[in-house]
Amino acid sequence: MVGLTLGLVFVGCDDDGSNSGTGGSTTSGTGGSAGGSSGTGGSSSGSGGSSSGSGGSSSGTGGAGGTAECFDATRLWFEDFETGNYDRWTSSTYGNDWNSGFCHANGFSENYAVSPTHSHRSEITCVSDQSHRGYGGLQFDGDTRVPAYTNQGSGIEAPHGVVNTYWSWLAAPYAFENGKWFSFWTVNNDCGWNDTVITLGLEDASNVLTPAHIVNTGGTVNFVNNPPAFPMQTWARTTIYINFHDGSLHIWQDGTKLLDGTFSRSDTDICQWHWGAYANKDNDDVVLYEDDLSIWKLNEPWADFAVEPYFGVAVPVCSN
Repeated sequence: MVGLTLGLVFVGCDDDGSNSGTGGSTTSGTGGSAGGSSGTGGSSSGSGGSSSGSGGSSSGTGGAGGTAECFDATRLWFEDFETGNYDRWTSSTYGNDWNSGFCHANGFSENYAVSPTHSHRSEITCVSDQSHRGYGGLQFDGDTRVPAYTNQGSGIEAPHGVVNTYWSWLAAPYAFENGKWFSFWTVNNDCGWNDTVITLGLEDASNVLTPAHIVNTGGTVNFVNNPPAFPMQTWARTTIYINFHDGSLHIWQDGTKLLDGTFSRSDTDICQWHWGAYANKDNDDVVLYEDDLSIWKLNEPWADFAVEPYFGVAVPVCSN
């Protein structure tokens, strides 16, 4: 398999504390600005990626009003890192210049890939004096990606919700616990980062993906019985359904339902996103590969939340 190294910037995001706060806890953080250039290829051991075509959900429709043949959803954005540049992003780099490049590297790689031959790689190499940030960022104006940050305006309005699917390959020789956390994903409704973000990452020895900034802002997080741990040194697919209109969240890992939750924010749109190696400063030996990221806007309700809405693969779409 082939891979890529990461290198993007997410401008306008505040640093937040070092205490993780996923699941029912309080704090893991949002990202700040980051920049990136090509980095080194992956050096960690582990198996190559699995193919992107596998899905835990069955084909067909999961939404009310759809046909048996397809579901009505629109793909707003996709990244497979095959272009060798960051033209699909709002940020022009992946954070390689964050904190003057201290303790990290991000860039394209051909070591591992989901499809077809490239991915993106981030590495954290030593303890820092502030949170590590190696991630790519997006800002939307309605359904359209903004080519340069404005940190104002309104983003995606999706009364039926938005689905984000992405693949990750992670290696670390220690557990994320006792204040040491790692965050894969951040979303914010407010273009200027003036509202509380929602993040998804690892924060304790269970190694279960856990959302942050939900329980401590009055929301709920409900895991399935015996939730699966996030696998290390192999490709794993994460699918997230999020709806800022009704304040609902559903997450699947490799096609298996992981959790659902409820939350409340000040408005209903989704403006800013970022993915990548966002971690507290005490991390010192982490490698992350990413591939095949997508954002889908649902044009009808998704009815069966036991089924992963893996659009374009396990679930055919009527429009994209």
